[in-house]
Amino acid sequence: MNHVAVRAVVLVLVACSLPMAATAAGAPAEAPAQSSASGALAQTDAPAANETPRHQNPDEYDESEGGELESWLADRLASQLQEGTVALNEGQYDQAREYVGDDYDERLAQYAEVADDEELVEAYRNASAEQRRMADTIEEYEQTQAEYEAALEAGDEERAHDLARELEGQYDEIDEAGENATTSYETISNETDQDFSEAAAAVEETRNEIDETQTAVRDEQFVETELDLEVVDGTASFEDPMVVRGEVRTEDGAPVEEEDLQIRVEGDPVELEDSAGDWWETENSRFEFEYRPTDLELDAETVTVEYVPNGDTTYLGSEADLEVTPEQTTATIDDFSATGEAAYNESLSVDGTVSAAGVPVDDVPVAISIDGETLGTVNTTDGEFAGSVPVPANVSDGEGSVTASLPFDDRTLTASPAEAPVTVAETDTELTASATAVGEEEIAVDGSFRTADGEPLANQTLEVRIDGVTADTVETDANGDIAGTVETGSVDGEEVTVAVAYDDAGSNLAAADAESTVAMSGAGDSLSVPRSAIAGVGALLGVGALGLAGWWRRRSERDGRDRTPAVAVAGTAPDAEPIPTRERVDALLERADERRAAGRYDTAVRTAYAAVRHAYGSALGRPGAATHWEFYREHAGEADAEALRALVETYEVAAFTADPVAEEQAERALAVARRLCEAADLE
Repeated sequence: MNHVAVRAVVLVLVACSLPMAATAAGAPAEAPAQSSASGALAQTDAPAANETPRHQNPDEYDESEGGELESWLADRLASQLQEGTVALNEGQYDQAREYVGDDYDERLAQYAEVADDEELVEAYRNASAEQRRMADTIEEYEQTQAEYEAALEAGDEERAHDLARELEGQYDEIDEAGENATTSYETISNETDQDFSEAAAAVEETRNEIDETQTAVRDEQFVETELDLEVVDGTASFEDPMVVRGEVRTEDGAPVEEEDLQIRVEGDPVELEDSAGDWWETENSRFEFEYRPTDLELDAETVTVEYVPNGDTTYLGSEADLEVTPEQTTATIDDFSATGEAAYNESLSVDGTVSAAGVPVDDVPVAISIDGETLGTVNTTDGEFAGSVPVPANVSDGEGSVTASLPFDDRTLTASPAEAPVTVAETDTELTASATAVGEEEIAVDGSFRTADGEPLANQTLEVRIDGVTADTVETDANGDIAGTVETGSVDGEEVTVAVAYDDAGSNLAAADAESTVAMSGAGDSLSVPRSAIAGVGALLGVGALGLAGWWRRRSERDGRDRTPAVAVAGTAPDAEPIPTRERVDALLERADERRAAGRYDTAVRTAYAAVRHAYGSALGRPGAATHWEFYREHAGEADAEALRALVETYEVAAFTADPVAEEQAERALAVARRLCEAADLE
């Protein structure tokens, strides 16, 4: 198709953008005015109670519109955070979690791909996590508070006291989560034009309400305390420990006398001395301790000391900050040894000792790595460590070294790494894949990557080639599977050779590949207007002509190449015999059922739809001829039109929207697909 013709099509699309917005996904004229796909192209109004809104699909934006997409996503994330705080403040905890649930996480993942500021991405992530934590903990607090009131009413003082202690812990968590959320709001506000003042105010109001309730509980059940501390030696190193004397008192100055007084520094318990000369003569409630830091940052200016009361006392905990001067001590890792041989996912056993200034170092992590790749950590006990770590795929096979080191820098303890020899064996693999055309520029993909023993290989990157040209990469999921629908771009011939391969020189997994030939009907003589361009016109009302301009640039670039597929695809093993249509359809239906049973409902629907496309397309000698709605119009007369329509609509949700398919929808779609395939005239 030449540029003049393309330009004419573009002008027509622009002129007709309003009526086309309703049918951008290719829905038939008799389809409902707002299909599941078109509904994903425009942002809806504010959600009703307990309802998560559907929004414009950001996948339809062109990559060249990065700034606009980033801004759109930032607006959505900020809006959901703020709506979540309102729901939280109103006690609508399910709705509060929904606002920062799966939809938020998907938007955040998309935002992370286009945003340059990692700190900002982390702030959005932390804000949602802390809001979820607040919703969960406040709900727990209210349930516990109701139990506490019931215990008081029943005269069960012991039960009430235990619940009051539990409430205090929940209060601390709520207060911490609220403070962290507010800090994230400030970070976002400082880096963007988002206004989080109302969200911060809502969180503060929620915290104040909980604080008021907990203050009443404290007054009924506890005695508040305070720490009185004196620093004898402010230098803090493992070799030269910090020395502190102190006492725990109540607010009115009375000493707290507890048999097993527990004091922590920076969260770690310290051993209290039994005596300390004249300083102890008049007050037996006083204590002294030494603090030998291992991972305290060298630029730290203070450390936090805490009094942690026993659960059955009437005292509340307290804390105080002390000034400190950290200094570094060099430790040694000795007697290090490791298993001589290992392979993928096998356990590598290690052991050794860590000491500093002649003293065993207790409870310090030791990082285990091979050729720079960290496998895991093991902790010391009285200066000794022994444990095992699994060997990952991203470690080269062959002879190498396993290293033990301290997993931090610029801390009060440092050590030179220790090494031991190791041989990593190569693991044989099996790669199976299949590709079926389901449209002029779309292929349904299914397959798996496993070890020769059948163990799934998750999160592995596979290279994809179409007609011998490296196109893209695809990653396996947690089950080692690849599945879905992909776009190939315009095709010159009637067939394409699809190959998927794994060959990572930095891995201990053996290379593997698979290849097949896929028929692409209509190649080379169609309008070749990609679905993304149509969706861009549908989004024209919201973002102007940016999507269309992006498509024009993509089309111009593509005309200069033979073909650039948009997404990776996979094929069957080389030299495989052609699979008869009935056998192929049955295999797809079986895979769809497996995906459904595994809870992967979107993939199950897409695979079931691919089976129907293959069944009816092959019967006509055209396995890949149209969009999903064109396919519906073409075959509605020969198949059960109502059933086919239901399947196409569910497929549209699974393939083109961010909304997940429910289990019941997937089950119905698979049942419909089976009936349609049984009715098809197959070979």
